Amino acid sequence: MSEIEQSSIGQVLRDAREAQGLSLEEAAARLRLMQRQIVAMEADEFESLGQPVFARGFVRNYSRLLGLEPETLLAKMEGAPSEPSVVSYAEPPQPRSWLSSPWLILLLLGVLVVVTVPVTLYWWLNEGEDELVSRVQSVERVDPVPLPPRPVAVPVEAAAPVAEPAPLPPVEAETPVAPAPPVAPTPAAPAPIPAAVPGEAGAPAAPVSPVLSGVLKLEFGDEAWVEIKDASGRMLHRQLNPAGSSVSVRGQPPFDLVIGNAAQARMTYNGRPIDLKPFIGMTVARFTLEQ
Repeated sequence: MSEIEQSSIGQVLRDAREAQGLSLEEAAARLRLMQRQIVAMEADEFESLGQPVFARGFVRNYSRLLGLEPETLLAKMEGAPSEPSVVSYAEPPQPRSWLSSPWLILLLLGVLVVVTVPVTLYWWLNEGEDELVSRVQSVERVDPVPLPPRPVAVPVEAAAPVAEPAPLPPVEAETPVAPAPPVAPTPAAPAPIPAAVPGEAGAPAAPVSPVLSGVLKLEFGDEAWVEIKDASGRMLHRQLNPAGSSVSVRGQPPFDLVIGNAAQARMTYNGRPIDLKPFIGMTVARFTLEQ
C-alpha cells in the first residue's frame, strides 16, 4: 500500500507543500484563499470549509498546485462518489447585443406609436369625404323628372253684346229753308281712353313674361356634399357643406344636381319645396330639375 493511501489527506498536502518549500502565505496567495482555509485542509477539518462540494473543490485545486493526483485524495474524503465526478466548465455568457436591450425596444415602440397615430387620424377624418365622392360617381344617372307646370291665370274675354240697329224714322217732306252762313267747325276734344279693368269684358290680357332664371335653396341638417350645374353646364356650386348651413344658387334651368347625404337636406325651388326622397339612391340623390 502506498504512502498516500496510508496518510490522511491533510498530511499528504502538508508534506507536499513542505517538500516544495512553500509557506502557508505563498500557498494561500497562489490559490487565492485565506491562510486559515489552507490550515483547515492540512488539519483535515473540511467541515469548516462549508459545504462538501466546496471542500472538495479546495482540495482539488490545492493538490493540483502541489503536483498531486486530485482524484486519489478526493476518493478518501467523506461523501466522495464511487466514480470520479466529471467537472464541466460552463461557457462564459455571450455579451448581450444592444439591439436586444428592453429600453431600446420600448423606445422604438414609442416612436412607432407617435408616427402611426397622426397618420391613422388623418386617414380616418378623410375617409368619409372620399367614400362620399366615390359613391356619387358610382350612382347611375337618373332620368330627369319634369316638375308639374305652374298654373297661369289666363283672363277670359267676355263676348260683348251686339246692339241691334234702331229702326229709321219715316222721311217727311220739308219746306226748303235758306242756307245759314258757314260757321268754322270747333275741333272736338279727344275722348279719354278708359283704363282696362281686370276681368272686365273686352280688356286685353297682360302678357306673361317667361322665367329666365330659377333660385335653388338648400338647408343641411348634417354634413353633405353638393354639386349644381345650370343649363349651360356651368358649375354653380361644388363643395362639402357643414351641418346647420344653407346655400342659395341662381341660374338658368334645367339644373343638374348631386346631393350627398340627401336625407339630411331640404330643398326649395323658387320658394316651392322639392321632395328629394324619390331621387335618393343609398345616400346620394342625383337628378335633373327642370322649370
